[in-house]
Amino acid sequence: MERRRAQFFALLAEQRPVKEVLSISRYSRVTAYHLLGRYREVGLAALRDGRQTNRGAPTLLTPEEQQRLAAQIHKDFEQGIVWEGKQVQAWVKQEFGKDVYLSRTYEFMRAAGFSPQKPRPRHVKGDEEAKEASKTKR
Repeated sequence: MERRRAQFFALLAEQRPVKEVLSISRYSRVTAYHLLGRYREVGLAALRDGRQTNRGAPTLLTPEEQQRLAAQIHKDFEQGIVWEGKQVQAWVKQEFGKDVYLSRTYEFMRAAGFSPQKPRPRHVKGDEEAKEASKTKR
């Protein structure tokens, strides 16, 4: 990444046409202007790749809250209750007062050792006897 950015700035320093610089560096015009803006703001530090120091988004639940959720899911599972994402979402809202997106609830379930479970839909007019009769015997 840094080598590519250095090449981009070296080509610009040679005063090559912008079209040629973009063609060689394979940067879009928008990305090139973004890099130039960063270079004007921070200087040579704009060459650095900041992905290694990016810690990512903060966690929504603290480790203690995640453990409480996992304990509740395990307790209900032992009683035969299988949680879905909507149930996790409602429980987190009720217990901790935090709004979470449904997709994040599946991350919490996986961290607790569960996968999202939902039974397959059954056709209203489906005939169970015919289905069993058509199964191959092994």
